[in-house]
Amino acid sequence: MADQLKVLVTGASSGIGRSTAIEFARRGDIVFAAARREEVLAELAAATPGIRALAMDVSDPSSVDQAWAKILADTGGAGVDVLVNNAGFALSGPVEVLPGTEVRRQFDTNVFGLLKVTQAALPTMRARGRGRIINISSVVGRTAFAGMGVYSASKYAVEALSDALRQEVAGFGIKVILIEPGFVATGIGEAGNQHGEADEAVPEAYAEMVKSGAKYLAEQIAKGIRPEQVAVTIADAARRKNPRDRYAVPFSARLMIGLFTSIPTRVADDLKRRAA
Repeated sequence: MADQLKVLVTGASSGIGRSTAIEFARRGDIVFAAARREEVLAELAAATPGIRALAMDVSDPSSVDQAWAKILADTGGAGVDVLVNNAGFALSGPVEVLPGTEVRRQFDTNVFGLLKVTQAALPTMRARGRGRIINISSVVGRTAFAGMGVYSASKYAVEALSDALRQEVAGFGIKVILIEPGFVATGIGEAGNQHGEADEAVPEAYAEMVKSGAKYLAEQIAKGIRPEQVAVTIADAARRKNPRDRYAVPFSARLMIGLFTSIPTRVADDLKRRAA
């Protein structure tokens, strides 16, 4: 990869995305920090040399097209060397009661938005014969937990898309990398419920599960790693000559995935219920 990279980071207004944009800029790269919250991006760009604010709503195809046109204009048509598909949120709640509008919003952002941005970036990468696409998945993209079914489904989809895409573009010098964080101290769950209906009252039959699950999740997030740790892994993978296909962060996340995907399903289900 080039000494100075041109990088697009989606969902850069907070959490992992913000930390990733800052980390690339710290290394001397040109970073297009994209998100819906323009005022937050403007503050980030003003405070961090190398970062350029870019308004983009990944769930709106026309917004993605407009943002990509600006990137092409700024780079003389070259596009970016690295795409970090980070934009997303976590919808929680029992599968039975989640509103269809919220489920669609989950997939519009986490899956279809990722796909749209990737499709925009790929042609220039192919033309140059190199590039990195780094997709932010999750531990729950490999093993699902009660109360996180729809979010897990969106991340399972990201895993499948990435696996197929990695094979499709390998001959073009493009590498596709999955980042699978465990619990990270961010507000991703809050972002999911801020604008939607997912926190509506649930049937009494699910009340205890929801209550204990929410408590467990809050405790784990509070103890989670800092988003800066994930950002370093992402920036390192972008420059590594032969990066791994998957990075589970931290090491305990790799252990969790290994455990729950290697033991019988009924045993895994029982362990998850006990933990939550």
